Amino acid sequence: MIDLRGKKVAVTGASSMIGRATTKKLKSRGAIVVPVLHHDCDLRNYSGAESLFFRINVDYCIHLAGFNGNILFNRDYPADIFYNTTLMGLNVIKACASTGVKKVVTALASCAYRSTDDTLVETDFNEGMPDASVEAHGLSKKTVYHYSRQANKQHGLQAVCTIFNTAYGPHDSYDVDKTKVVGGLIKKFTEAVDNSIETVECWGTGSPRRELIYCHDAAEGIIQALEKYTDVDYPINIGFREDISIKELAALIADLSGFEGEIVWNTDKPDGQLRKILDPSRMDEYGIDIKNRTPLRVGLKKTIEWYRNNLK
Repeated sequence: MIDLRGKKVAVTGASSMIGRATTKKLKSRGAIVVPVLHHDCDLRNYSGAESLFFRINVDYCIHLAGFNGNILFNRDYPADIFYNTTLMGLNVIKACASTGVKKVVTALASCAYRSTDDTLVETDFNEGMPDASVEAHGLSKKTVYHYSRQANKQHGLQAVCTIFNTAYGPHDSYDVDKTKVVGGLIKKFTEAVDNSIETVECWGTGSPRRELIYCHDAAEGIIQALEKYTDVDYPINIGFREDISIKELAALIADLSGFEGEIVWNTDKPDGQLRKILDPSRMDEYGIDIKNRTPLRVGLKKTIEWYRNNLK
């Protein structure tokens, strides 16, 4: 197990929801965090990325930066998503190998798995195509995973990957083009309450099911993967084998937001993939244990409170 006390850890995408949570947890372990932000370096430029990593001289790296959004964003910008996310991932891993970083952990995405209703197991990661609604993001993450393996073969870089499902929490994006299901529903219901709107429209049928993870729990899983996970051949799922339908989620967020009006489902809009749930069995094998994880209702309540206090 890696002891992070006094070690320098670069975190790309440090200003994101997951990046902020990861930075906070790393500091609590005594690590020296070096945030890598877009205004510091455009990670799509390899020479700039390599120069940055030579300059900051870190022991480890957690790569969280990416270019992605919701179903609409994936529909409208698939080429941009694939290009930007892939290029950033390749450049960060190559720069880590070039500058002597001991280990890099990359956060993949569950949408990189094939489109299926089955429970998602790491040994099936290379099987099939991602769901068409998120294909660009999924394929970009698959590419970064495969490059991680090649970097290990050629350079000996300990380059491992984690996968978790839809994350939510404070500091999430509430941009209408980018926000995921939780952020979108929180925005809709809180604004309806604050503006005395009696009807809220939600997309699709509400039947798809999603596994959700609070941002601080996802960050804990990522950091424990840095400390403990060593299998470069397969990513590791971070999750709890629990999911909820979008219709149930909408009702829960409406309740926590104080919305008492009518929820209307626009079935002309897409549902997306019907089910995505991860098999977390290998977490036990590697001793990754997220103690005191955040129950969904508690996490949603904290997120709604943060949204109202910071973005209203």
